[in-house]
Amino acid sequence: MIRRLAGAAMVAVALATAGCGGAGQSDNDQPTVSLTDVPEIATWSSVGGVRVPIGKTDGPSNGSWEPFQGFTHTPQGAALAAITQSVQLASATDTDWPKILGTVAAPGEGRDTYAAHRALVSISGLDPEAVPEIVGYTITDYTDDAANVDVVQRFSDQSLAAAHNRVVWIGDDWHLELPAGDATTITALDELPSDLVSLEGTRK
Repeated sequence: MIRRLAGAAMVAVALATAGCGGAGQSDNDQPTVSLTDVPEIATWSSVGGVRVPIGKTDGPSNGSWEPFQGFTHTPQGAALAAITQSVQLASATDTDWPKILGTVAAPGEGRDTYAAHRALVSISGLDPEAVPEIVGYTITDYTDDAANVDVVQRFSDQSLAAAHNRVVWIGDDWHLELPAGDATTITALDELPSDLVSLEGTRK
């Protein structure tokens, strides 16, 4: 289990949908958002051996050979950014990580700390036995400026964990806000959360 969590922590970037998109209209024409609407997924793409969901309209709008960008300003866009960007950064090669980090991560102490630590190690890829399956996510907090997203993962031994990610809206896109200190980035789960937004039915 410890080895599984170590792999999950990497995917959480702890180095040390079309139809709905969450938007709607209320009776007074004020925009509303839903934290539990499932983003419509166009496909699942392998990134460093981890399959991640690619939204039909909520993003990312580019391919996995580029730093993931182009997410809608919705809870669904925030969730897909948290999932895809964290996996892409955690699995980046020694030559690719600086470009990916500079694009997907928000400026700040967390990004600087990550860069300093990442430069000291060489990563050739994730341990195949520790590669998780993305089950879904829960959004524990959401505003127009930031979102906390717990990405729920299942491992080959059927153990579960939640990777805690935070994304912030800068300019016209979501970016990972990397932890600067010793924040907990992975938590073991005994069961699936009751408020899980499941993505398992979207795999193609």
